Parts: sequence; C-alpha cells; structure tokens
Amino acid sequence: MAIVCFVILLLPGVVFAGSTINSTTNNSSGGQGTTSFLQGNTSQVVKTDLITRTVQNNQTFTVNPPPLLILGTPRIENLTCTMYGTVTPGSLNVTLMSTRWDWGDSRTPEYHGFPYSHVYNRPGNYTLTITALQSDGKNTTRSSNISVEKPDIPITPSVLMNNSDQGIPGGAGMRMLPPVLTLLEPVIDGMNVTLNGNLNAGSPGITIDSVRVDWNDGNFTNSTDLPVTHQYPAPGIFTIAITGNQSDNQSTTKRITLDLKEGTAIRPDLTGSTPLGPPQNDLPVFLFILVSMLIVVVIVAVIQLIVHRRRKSRYAMDIPAALSPRQGPAPGDLPSQNDLKMICSGTDVTPDILEPVIQVAMEIGREGREGQAIGTSFVVGDTEKVLGHSKQFVLNPFQGHHEAKRQITDVEIRGNIKEFAQLDGAFLITGTGVVEAAGRCITVDMSKVNLPGGLGSRHSSIAGITQVTKSIGVVVSQSGGLISIFRDGKIVYTINP
Repeated sequence: MAIVCFVILLLPGVVFAGSTINSTTNNSSGGQGTTSFLQGNTSQVVKTDLITRTVQNNQTFTVNPPPLLILGTPRIENLTCTMYGTVTPGSLNVTLMSTRWDWGDSRTPEYHGFPYSHVYNRPGNYTLTITALQSDGKNTTRSSNISVEKPDIPITPSVLMNNSDQGIPGGAGMRMLPPVLTLLEPVIDGMNVTLNGNLNAGSPGITIDSVRVDWNDGNFTNSTDLPVTHQYPAPGIFTIAITGNQSDNQSTTKRITLDLKEGTAIRPDLTGSTPLGPPQNDLPVFLFILVSMLIVVVIVAVIQLIVHRRRKSRYAMDIPAALSPRQGPAPGDLPSQNDLKMICSGTDVTPDILEPVIQVAMEIGREGREGQAIGTSFVVGDTEKVLGHSKQFVLNPFQGHHEAKRQITDVEIRGNIKEFAQLDGAFLITGTGVVEAAGRCITVDMSKVNLPGGLGSRHSSIAGITQVTKSIGVVVSQSGGLISIFRDGKIVYTINP
C-alpha cells in the first residue's frame, strides 16, 4: 500500500518531465535513468518527483511543473451543472494564483475553486474549460463536455383563481405561478454560512408562507424570509437546498454547493455549554446578529481610520498630484451635459449630482481596492420609493451623520465610498446629492428584467429598481470595470474606464 501511495505522489513529476523535457533531450540510458544530456554535452537535466533542475555552465536552474488539475464527473440536474475536481500547485516552490471557469455559454468567465454549480439558460451541449494558473506563469487547461436537457417539470393541475371573488381584474380566472426565488452569493465566515436573496410570490393575491433550508448536514431551517444563517460543525462539501413556499401550496427549490475548507476557525458557543460547535437551540438568534453587526462596525471604523491617516500623511509630505493613486488617462466616452440632462429628465436628479456619482464610479472601475478589481452599484433619486423596495444587508455606515458631511459633491466623502464599495449591496443617493445608505439589498421582482447575456445579479437588481421607481442606476462591473447607467429598467449609457 505504501509503494502505491509513493507511485501516486511521484506521478505528476514524471508526467511533467516526460511531456516538457524528453521532447528536447536524449536520454543517455535509453529512457530508464533519471539523467539526460543535451546535444553537445554542454548542460544536463536532473529530474525529480516534483521539480526539474537544469545544470548549465556549472549553474543550476529550477524548472517547476505546471499546476495539477483533475476534473471529476459533472453532476447535472435539469439545467444545473455541478463540477467536482481538485487543483494543486506543480511544486512546493510556487503557489496557485487563480482557477478560471468558462462554462461555454458566452457568459463572463468566473474565478473560484472546486466544487461549483452553474445554471444554464437553455438546454444544449456546452464545453466547460477550466484553466489553473500558478505564480511562475505556468498554467494547465482541462475541458469537459456538458449536456443539459429541458427541466423535468412534474405535471400538476392548473391552479386557477376566480378574479371576481378576489377583486382582481383580468377575466374569470388566471393561472397561479410558483414563487420567484433569487439567490445571491453566500457569505462564508469560518464555518458560518449566510444565504441572501429575494423571495416573491408568483402571482397577485398570494403570499409567501415560509423558506425551508436543508443544510445537507442533517439540519434544517424554517424561516419567514431570507437571509438565514447556519454554523457547520466541521469542514466538507455540502449541497444546500433552499425551498420557498407560498400560500397556494406551490414552491420553488434551488441548490448551492459549498466547499468549506479545513483549518477554518469554528466560533465557540456563546452559551458556554460546549466549547466548540453549532449554536444551541436556546441561544437567541438576535445575539448572533448583534455580534455580527458589532464586528462590521469595528471593521468600518478601522477602514475609516486608515484612510484618514493615509490622506493626512500624503498632504503632509506634499506629494505631487502626478503621483496620486488615480492613474491612467480619463475615458473618452464620458456623457456630455446634454446627455446628462436627457438621462436626468423626468427624475428629481440634476446633472450636477449625477456627474460626481459617475466620477467616483470611474475611479472604482479603474483603481479597484488594494490591487483587486471590485464591482458596486449606485441608485440615485426617488429615495422614498427606493427605501421601500430595499433592505439593509449590514449596518448603514452613513446613518446618523449630518447631511452636510454626506454630500456626493464633497471630494472627501468619495474616499469613504470607495472603501465601502467592497461591501455587498448598493449605495442610495438622494436627488439632492445626500449619500443616504450603503450595503442596501434591492428586493424588487426581477422577473420582467430583460438584459443582455453575461450580466449578473448586480445589473439585474439595478435594472429592476429603476423599472418601479423614478431613479437612475449606475453599475460598475467587477470584470473589466465597465460602467452602465440605467433608466426605466434599461441601459441608456455605457462608459469604458
């Protein structure tokens, strides 16, 4: 058994050496030894199990193998495909930089680990291509053919509602639809997993009864709405099933697959009954929420302090403006004053307010934060209605501050906005330029949104809120930094940063 394990560990180095070295060398022992000599005997190559060292002119150079990428058998359920696999660096001398997923359906490529699930828009045959890149620039690409079929929807009797009894116009009756469930990216903190999303009734006159979550570890959660949070007792791969139930007994189920890695800390039980493990049934849910909010407040305060100190030291040293963090030429496709007036027409927003919103969006699209690309969104104007169609993801960092300190036209507040852009949710800005909130979750029905392919939930939510309100939406795409301006549920202007 030990010999078999040793052979398995030796296999990546042998495969790499055979594919990258033997094509340019002649083995002095007929292919049986571990030393080869190049033509002219001016250098020699020494192969080991994980790396290859080249000795030339009495100097040794290390050549690392590419990443080891192994794909499993895809699991397909209706239009949902879940791919399992593993990826590791080619040797101990390098690290894995990224794993790029292209699902073959013209959507924007994604970057994440194994396993992961993807929902296709329509049945068909697709080619999933995964590329692993390590720190020395070498990469490995693997492909898998994916065939998804039309969802197998069970035949159920049509549910008809007598509109004359309910006071709803539209004839003698109408077919009732199941609930609409939209899930956002889950938030993972150690062994704690929070599911966010929107659940809306499928037809007028129907209400949502409950949300049931099967955590795939023997535990279930019943709630009246999302978000819901669960703490796993140990790492592992879990496929979570989320089911929304409405008052006419119709339901909708969606699934998410998570890979909780080993070595992540498990929070202690606040009741003190057990040192480690999931929260006990007698621990009030609001205590956990309160602790989470306090952590967010502390993080925001630390970020504000760091930004203030950096800004202060920069002006103290009198750094020239040419060396400021803002880099690169200004884009050439900015909207003109006439364009801004047309976009703002029919709203309570003026071009003087929309213009600085676009400016801070361009800075986020060009610079990101800490060298990482980020995406965010802004909703400007018709604030009362927008507040009625949204809710807070996290504590609002702008609440309680004087309006004079929250003006978008003030350059000082833009630094805070760029820091808070890393939080989930949208910024709300009034028509007079007051930054009302950050981390706001849009809760409108997005079933009527019609956007081009490749745009994600951030674009869909902003399109949805501008459909039902007289607001203007500005979205910064995380992939590429493209800026899209929305009115009445449609993209009316785009800017390349």
